[in-house]
Amino acid sequence: MKETKQADVSQPHDLLVKHFLSELYLASDLFKNYLAEEWVELVDFDSLKQESTETVDRSLAGLRSDLRYSTKLKGANEELDVFVVLEHQSRPDRFMAFRLLGYIYAAYQQHLSATGKRKDTAFPPPLTVVLHHGKAPWKKVLTMRELLSSQHDMWMDTLKFPICLIDLARIPPEQLRGHPALCVLLDSLQSASAGRFPERLPEILGRLKNVREEGKLKSWSMAVSTYFTAVQGKAKENTDILFHALKALLGAREAEKMTATIADGWKAEGRAEGKAEGKAEGMAEGAVRGKIESLTLFLESRFDEVPASIQKKLASLHDAGHIERLTRLAATCQSLKEFQKAL
Repeated sequence: MKETKQADVSQPHDLLVKHFLSELYLASDLFKNYLAEEWVELVDFDSLKQESTETVDRSLAGLRSDLRYSTKLKGANEELDVFVVLEHQSRPDRFMAFRLLGYIYAAYQQHLSATGKRKDTAFPPPLTVVLHHGKAPWKKVLTMRELLSSQHDMWMDTLKFPICLIDLARIPPEQLRGHPALCVLLDSLQSASAGRFPERLPEILGRLKNVREEGKLKSWSMAVSTYFTAVQGKAKENTDILFHALKALLGAREAEKMTATIADGWKAEGRAEGKAEGKAEGMAEGAVRGKIESLTLFLESRFDEVPASIQKKLASLHDAGHIERLTRLAATCQSLKEFQKAL
């Protein structure tokens, strides 16, 4: 098969991860299955709550982790911030600890804003988790101390906090464990990074065969299908691979509907980009239209159908920043009504 050049998949990647891991039982399953046993014994991952990653201080707007949860220590009343930071690059980031430190700082600023600076105010201890899916394994995540210019013992505990690495590059597909939907997410990420997505797609979607909730089955299938086309491109051979994989899981009728929905999104995005061609203003507008189409498609994957009233409001948007905020909300909101209030 002819090799397909991969596009920039940062936004589709984020959407896929948030789509799956905003389901708290899937996030809990990730931590319980892939973190070290001592953390599973210490932290009550069954009581996860998702927290907003929006910052209260505009100057900290760039310090936002992909997902953040809070929970409690087992047998204690202490709250614990859990960070899930997803590495998009094919090579590890030497300064990951520094990035995580920024996320912790932003979260603590948010904590102070919510609780106030009382005498009894205490910060919840952080647990940072890096989910890496690059092609090559991540050999070692450097700590903040290891990034310092001096390794003298006087700085032994400088900015010390735990960093847990879940390295999908070291886990073969057959060794993935947990809920079928969690395995679908992890397998999709690693297969895309390893350049094996087309050949792996039928088996990836096949993991959902035992899912009994029809709504969830369609939602997860649509999310993976959207991600697959974003990574592999719009070539007919990729569309054929997707159709046959969906057909084996959902039947021909549902496979036709899903592939048609994705194709309609391509056409709409293409029309928007076509109108913008040749002018800087038009190019910016085309990018906005593309983001709106991606957002609409993502909402459809979560809630099956997006009312015309919401589609009309989305079509009238022009502020790229507002659209990005809505995209993050689309991954975490519990209903279309909640999403509509933010429009």
